Amino acid sequence: MTAVGEVVSAREIMPRRSNTGLVTWLCWIAMFAEGYDMSALGAVLPGMLTDPVWHLTPAGASLLASCALVGMFFGGYGFGVIADRTGRKRAFLMCVTLFSLASTCAALAPWPAVFGVARFFCGVGVGGIVPICSALVYEFSPPESANRQYALMYSGYTLGILGAALAAFGLLEPHGWRVVIGLGAAPLLLMPVFAGLMPESVAFLSARGRKAEAAAVAARYGIALPAEDVKPASDAARVGLRALFAPGYRRATAGFWLATFAGMVVVYGLTTWLPQIMKSAGYELGPSILFLGVFALASSAGGVVLGFIADRIGRTVTILCAFAVGAGAILALNHPWPLAVTYAIVAVAGVGTISAAVMVTSYLAAYFPSGIRATAVGSCLSFSRFGAVCGPIVGGLVATYGLPLAWNFTAYGSAALLAAAAILLPPVLRDGHVAS
Repeated sequence: MTAVGEVVSAREIMPRRSNTGLVTWLCWIAMFAEGYDMSALGAVLPGMLTDPVWHLTPAGASLLASCALVGMFFGGYGFGVIADRTGRKRAFLMCVTLFSLASTCAALAPWPAVFGVARFFCGVGVGGIVPICSALVYEFSPPESANRQYALMYSGYTLGILGAALAAFGLLEPHGWRVVIGLGAAPLLLMPVFAGLMPESVAFLSARGRKAEAAAVAARYGIALPAEDVKPASDAARVGLRALFAPGYRRATAGFWLATFAGMVVVYGLTTWLPQIMKSAGYELGPSILFLGVFALASSAGGVVLGFIADRIGRTVTILCAFAVGAGAILALNHPWPLAVTYAIVAVAGVGTISAAVMVTSYLAAYFPSGIRATAVGSCLSFSRFGAVCGPIVGGLVATYGLPLAWNFTAYGSAALLAAAAILLPPVLRDGHVAS
């Protein structure tokens, strides 16, 4: 069996690194688009609930929110395997095209059912882009700054949430929710840029016997070719999930799956319902939407900080502490604080939930060898979509049955604590290998 981290340990730190940041920023744009698309519904939800034509109930809104999350279940695993089998660049372009076109259809949907179908396909594309970007950024990043590069890439997602909040803040009341949703199609304008600048994975090219192409890409981006004895990606793709539950990976896979499941309950529950929860708590519509923006902006900066810390003290301790602090902040929202204090608590909650979840995915991408990295990340994130579906449902049930708002924060805070405990399950990596 290929040793965990063998590809990483085989790298040589080479002097030419000027082009590696290009991959990170291209993936950053895709992640920004993902964050915008996935949080746009939550940002416009107060407006959709008052739509005089659709007459949505909180339960119906929860179902619409879950459509994209169900799509992400299929997209995460499906595109992860496709990327390992047919190439990460091709899968990247397919995902961006799919979720952009689906956003257009959602904005034009005449009925909620059509909107739900469009959001499902949007979720398929969005679910696929995460494992692909994870694999690309990790492969093209210098080993000594992999966590920071990954956190920088993933900050696009959280800034996309902020972008959706700002778009809703400025456009929802004067122009309606369709304009805000429709802006998710903007990445279609950048497809020529993506196609021209995004490189193919060196590990993928080398495993397919395309040695000359692999050598050219490696030389251009200043990275080493993978070791000859690394397990070919085609073999890893054929075994699929069996490789992730083989001896040596079984406990780690269980830990990552549970941590991402619980993390997604919190992240998607709050990004879907936070504006409506805060509005129900007595805040005006504008400040309620801005709570989502603060939540996202803080998590964007916090992700880079957590990546910097993880490069120095280790991922496990960093993730554990971040989730624990996030749980405390969520539970603190049960208390009525002054507005400025509430903004600060929401910011801490963003760092302790979204930023912590980003670090889990970064840890996961580093844990498995290159040949099954996209499959490992994609399958884990696909499983986590059950949590992403459950998160909005929790908020919908609380609203539907008129339960106290405190139930939201208790449920989401408990999920964050579960994620903190689950990250202790994967055996610690030492020098790129599983500690015995």
